[in-house]
Amino acid sequence: MKRRQATTALAAASWFVLTLFTCTALPSLLLDSLESRHPPVAAGDLPVCDAIVCLGGGVSPSPPEPAGVHLKSAADRLPAALILARMQKAPHLVIGGGGYKIHGKWHSEADTLKDLLNPVLGTPVAVFSLGLCADTHDEALKTARLAQDHQWKSILLVTSAYHMPRALAVFRRQGLQVTPVPCNYITSKFRGTERDPIHPPNHGELESFSLWMHEIVGSLVYRWKGWI
Repeated sequence: MKRRQATTALAAASWFVLTLFTCTALPSLLLDSLESRHPPVAAGDLPVCDAIVCLGGGVSPSPPEPAGVHLKSAADRLPAALILARMQKAPHLVIGGGGYKIHGKWHSEADTLKDLLNPVLGTPVAVFSLGLCADTHDEALKTARLAQDHQWKSILLVTSAYHMPRALAVFRRQGLQVTPVPCNYITSKFRGTERDPIHPPNHGELESFSLWMHEIVGSLVYRWKGWI
């Protein structure tokens, strides 16, 4: 009897948790707590800096695709950076990103984008790749070295709004003068859409919770390591 009760209680608890994170606005509210720290900015109001730094996470190399890349949920970062480049907000564009192993060979997100941007888009800036980066801290370290080599004093940092708090902290930790350019807003508050507090199951809520949890845990780890 006790075993049956425990099994029933576990099933009920699992159902409650799944309902909470797929049928309610709680995940969106949690993610909004991060996005609200950096509300949208007008591109025209941003200062002219030495470089635009676009963090990775928006694409992954994909040899079967005609362009050689697969766009992901954070792909808004790339057009945001390109708009700033077109507006001549900086003479240099730095591309970050991780690595992907395809058929036993490692591919760099940043290298793939750099190869694509230079000949196809004809950006009016010099494009730099950070190569394979382990994480945001690695991107910050490599950007700091580039800044030292090229005597850059100021950068425009482009990344998703929910990721900006941690990214901004780790880049400023490297002594860089950083102006945040948040984009890729997920929650309905900034996108102008409405979401009912209670709604049918939606995998988007799970994604919002996953993004929030990733940033919270990431910030704790970064503080523990002294990176921010």
